Amino acid sequence: LPNVGSPGITFGGEQSDHPISMVPSNCRCGRCQIAESKHFRVHFCSSTEEVSKLATDCEKHLSHFHEQWFGKAEPWTIRCDIVVHPNVASYRGYLGPGSERTSGCSTIGIDKGKVTQRRIDLRRDAVDWKSESLPHEITHVALAERFSTTRIPAWADEGIAMLAESPEKLQTRLLELRRLNQQGHSIGPRKLVDLRNGPAPGMWGVFYGESVLFTGLLLDKGNPEDLLTFIELGEKKGYSEALRKVYGVSSWQALEADWNNYSVSDNVRRLSGHHVREPLIEQVSITDP
Repeated sequence: LPNVGSPGITFGGEQSDHPISMVPSNCRCGRCQIAESKHFRVHFCSSTEEVSKLATDCEKHLSHFHEQWFGKAEPWTIRCDIVVHPNVASYRGYLGPGSERTSGCSTIGIDKGKVTQRRIDLRRDAVDWKSESLPHEITHVALAERFSTTRIPAWADEGIAMLAESPEKLQTRLLELRRLNQQGHSIGPRKLVDLRNGPAPGMWGVFYGESVLFTGLLLDKGNPEDLLTFIELGEKKGYSEALRKVYGVSSWQALEADWNNYSVSDNVRRLSGHHVREPLIEQVSITDP
């Protein structure tokens, strides 16, 4: 088996662009190997080919994220462990009660400005664990390097991560938000950026929907680096000052008309799959399914 740094493992006649090495696993099944790539360590009870492919897919998701958000590859201080649980019982057994309502979860450790742990747990029995949950969670662990000193707030962490999802998944989130808005439930950007302990019970659908909408609106007003700077400055100096300095918007009231217009559009779907530098407008149907 090749080591990391070798030309890579070839499966099905196609050579990987991301060298993968297979190492023994201590899994109780006795059949598994762990796939190690430059940034990931994949624990998955499956065939060598499938485990290796998942590691390659993780590297591709990360490369695309770095290209779109940072414009270049960013070094990592520690690999990310990807643990694929065979079923919801295993997933819940590790993460605890309530986790069964999700299909992916990230664990990030930070100490003295350095990332000390990255781990993603996934449910193999969830329909969209590869297509939706995996890129979403990789976004969380990738953002940790940029925000290892100033922790990224939940609205931005989730807003950016949701842009890894498909247009269809984003549309589902928008429809749920509009349903809740019609029932009189809303938060608004001004209050959203100040939430520190999550929204009130029953408001999570609003929180997720408005987080991705606010992220999309700010990307429409600038570029990915502007948004990241806005988050960092907002956490240090306050978001009113960040709004003025980064986007030239004098107040939250001055942003209200743009927010209202963006909220009733489907424009955020253009950014799906982290196409935030060159939105692939032609790929997305803006009509409701």
